[in-house]
Amino acid sequence: MQNVSSFLRRLGLLSAAVSLLGTSAAVAQTAFTAGNYVVVRIGDGTAALTSASTATFLQEYSAAGTLVQTIALPTADAGTTLALTETGTSTSDASLARSADGRYLLLPGYNAAAGAVPAVSGTAASATNRVIGRIAADGTLNTSTRITDAFSATNIRGVASATGATFYAVGGNNGVVYVPLGNTGTSTIFNTVAPTNLRTVAIANGNLYVSSGSGAFVGVSQVGSGLPTTAPQTTTLLPGFATPTGTTQALLSPYGFFFTDQSAAVPGPDVLYIADDGSATGSNGANGGIQKWSLVNNSWVFNGLITAATNPGLRGITGGTSGTTVTLVASSSGSLYRVTDNAGYNVAPSTLALPAAFATAGTNTAFRGVAPAPLATALAARPEAAQAQLALYPNPTQDVLTISLAEGTAAGHQAAVRDLLGRTVRTATLPASGQMSLAGLPAGTYLLTVDGSLTRRITHE
Repeated sequence: MQNVSSFLRRLGLLSAAVSLLGTSAAVAQTAFTAGNYVVVRIGDGTAALTSASTATFLQEYSAAGTLVQTIALPTADAGTTLALTETGTSTSDASLARSADGRYLLLPGYNAAAGAVPAVSGTAASATNRVIGRIAADGTLNTSTRITDAFSATNIRGVASATGATFYAVGGNNGVVYVPLGNTGTSTIFNTVAPTNLRTVAIANGNLYVSSGSGAFVGVSQVGSGLPTTAPQTTTLLPGFATPTGTTQALLSPYGFFFTDQSAAVPGPDVLYIADDGSATGSNGANGGIQKWSLVNNSWVFNGLITAATNPGLRGITGGTSGTTVTLVASSSGSLYRVTDNAGYNVAPSTLALPAAFATAGTNTAFRGVAPAPLATALAARPEAAQAQLALYPNPTQDVLTISLAEGTAAGHQAAVRDLLGRTVRTATLPASGQMSLAGLPAGTYLLTVDGSLTRRITHE
């Protein structure tokens, strides 16, 4: 009995140790909360930031601005989990993004131990590989993706992905670079001619876009068509950016950008917000801030600038849309800002004054990119509207879908149908009956959105 008792006591201690280890692992991979925002923080606060490889963190904030958690990214290699650090002083780096399907955060960086590599962005990529981090909604981190040939002796700045299986990266040279998850060597470089110096990259409406402050490509450009996977690809500045219409406001220094769909009469994204870190020394004497543009007659038109009395130095931006209300969250090196524009399509923002910051970086740290928290399930599989708010029948459907709203009439409401890549394939202003024609659409699964906020999944047969 004594031996049995001793064994049970030892088993109890072992179980407790396993429990503690499990708790520690859970803390290291704490899940994100949908609806929150995540910002990149550079530095642990113990010393002034330098150009050396620097410890990097993800800070999650609630929509109200409360700090929820801080996640440390690896500062040394451990098997296939590679160190992911940033340069402490390059303000153009560490643009954070969420994958187009909503499931992952994406962050580029350098495979260097914290403090081990001075002037890390100036190193050869073959010696200090550039690395892409993918972080899931449950906090699981994958940093196994290396780039050994691109962004050599310069910065890697931004990354985008449709599903987290392949990546588009941009930086100070090489234009757009394409690699699969787990890449260990060279990459597919889309173009070797201008513009090769790019700042951020994003997927919208099933297409690939980049921002640049270089030469004839100051603004936002489209890369190829759809989501390309082979070289070469052509980069084309969006119409209207070369010669902004109706204003003397020049695009000073574009970084992050956010597309949204505000007009049922214009297919696809038709309003664009751009984080601009330009200064008062620019050609028009204006501070940077958040620029608003609208797509009018197939050309982008500048609508106005949301700014502050002193240059806010914005570089990161993300947002969400509910009807005609757009909520934007923008980041500078020292602050996070939240601003609402409910003016809608092709008019000046409802506010031109950037509000006070809702979060600030601490001493010897700096903020970089910002993105919405990742989701546990893909956007295409998330029915965001309850049956009581939005009912559809028949579903599956064929040529005509009837949309029923809780208020009793559908008259005047705006409906949009998108494919699973986010491309708008049908829009309509609903009649009182709520009937919407789907005739001509290929059979498949789509997302129906009413007034930009109520979303349901539909099957067209």
